[in-house]
Amino acid sequence: MESYIEERPDSALVVLQAIDTDELVGDEERAKHALLLSMALDKNVIDKTDFEVLQPAIDYYDDNGSATDKLRTFYYQGRIYQNAGNDALAMECFVKAISEGDESDDILTKARIYFNRGSIYYSLYEWDSFIETNKTAASYFKQAGRHHSYVHCLILIVNGYTLKNEHENALPYIDECKQLREIMSFPLLRDFYSSYITYLEDCGTDAEIKDAVDEYLNTIPAENIDWLSLANAYQKLGLYEEALQAIERYKESTNTSEEIKYRALKSQVYENLGRYEESLRAYKEYMIVSDSTTWAIMQQDTKFVEERHNLEMAKAKETDAKNKRTIAIMACVIALIGSLLVIMIIRRRLQITRAKNRELEVEKHRYEQLYADAVAERDALTKMVEDSNVRDEAKAVIKARLDVLNKVIISQITGTTSANKKAYEELESLLADKESFIESTRLTIEGNNPEFITALKQRRLSDEEINICCLYAIGLKGKDIKAYTSQPRHYHHSADIRHKLGLTESDTNLSIFLRDMLEK
Repeated sequence: MESYIEERPDSALVVLQAIDTDELVGDEERAKHALLLSMALDKNVIDKTDFEVLQPAIDYYDDNGSATDKLRTFYYQGRIYQNAGNDALAMECFVKAISEGDESDDILTKARIYFNRGSIYYSLYEWDSFIETNKTAASYFKQAGRHHSYVHCLILIVNGYTLKNEHENALPYIDECKQLREIMSFPLLRDFYSSYITYLEDCGTDAEIKDAVDEYLNTIPAENIDWLSLANAYQKLGLYEEALQAIERYKESTNTSEEIKYRALKSQVYENLGRYEESLRAYKEYMIVSDSTTWAIMQQDTKFVEERHNLEMAKAKETDAKNKRTIAIMACVIALIGSLLVIMIIRRRLQITRAKNRELEVEKHRYEQLYADAVAERDALTKMVEDSNVRDEAKAVIKARLDVLNKVIISQITGTTSANKKAYEELESLLADKESFIESTRLTIEGNNPEFITALKQRRLSDEEINICCLYAIGLKGKDIKAYTSQPRHYHHSADIRHKLGLTESDTNLSIFLRDMLEK
């Protein structure tokens, strides 16, 4: 049935949907039917976003079935998460599929797993991982005889190296694609020429770009042309009218990354044509799409999920290897020196292991606390950005702090022990550097509302007390301010400030008073 699904997916789907599941006997039969039906739906490009069909397979193959059954089940589970827009859980399923199905000979499913992992990395701008997963996918597709998919991966590898400005690394894959043009469909040819022209825009001559563009237009029908790619090429050549015509032929895509390119290029072309109002309008549209995309990426925990899983697997393998070495050493010692010495060695090893485990546990707790503190600060600042009562100039300072926090939290946590240590050192340094945030907040308020700072100085507030007032004014709570200032006597500071401002215990909240004062 699996081969029938690959060759005749539409017919296979009809057959599988016609089966009455109530007549299936036992969990194994229901699981098999659920998996085959999910395979047929995916092959027919019917993107499911729920587990109604696949759930019997998930329940059964979690503890039963072959490596191939587990490989496919976790893969299609990941595809459902991916269809639903949850890339973090999708990646977790893809990683688990390879882990649980490592012994499977289903290289086609393995190829698809790595290909889909690559698409997630692309959305996160993780170019190194994007390139490596596509190399793995290409190898599997080639083994499976799926030449179109193999070429598709080669093109994606070219894109990755071009985005990294590693043009020499991209060249062998471009040459191989050129040799395989005869087997490419029009969509593949379109993708190849788009990648090739983008590559030439960075490191080719104007003549080479023009030749590639002419070859592109003469090879592919107009309905299959990537007009955005051509518009960029014309822009590079200084042919701005031609670039604008290509842009106008481009149909806006649901692909967010392509939409960002479209808005940015449109703004540039209008500017080069001297149409500045249209350029500004297009630039504003570009900023809206770009900002929303950046925030979406920052919400992703995909990379951390995968690396956490890989770290756990690496530790398990390392532990297994250490256990095997210990057994071998013990056997030699028993043969040479006797049981007494063996006991002493074992005792010593246990002591060392326990000490190391204690150290690792302490380090683990420290890292977890660092990460939790960073996430807590990020969440608190995010709420302030969303608060309509917080002034725009204050939001700008808060967003700058948020950008750095998110970069460290999401983008720099990697899988190796050394990299993890470096990342957490950066995180620790960031959390400790709160004085710069306080200073930036004060300078921003002083630049936009100098009378606010002047009024505080006239009431004989100290610099430290003015800093606290600035933090209250942008919306921070008392507990948050205590964390930023590291003052054990924050309550007394607040009381002193209230006294200098002429506020009694029964008067308005200090934060509200200062925010009203800032608005005047």
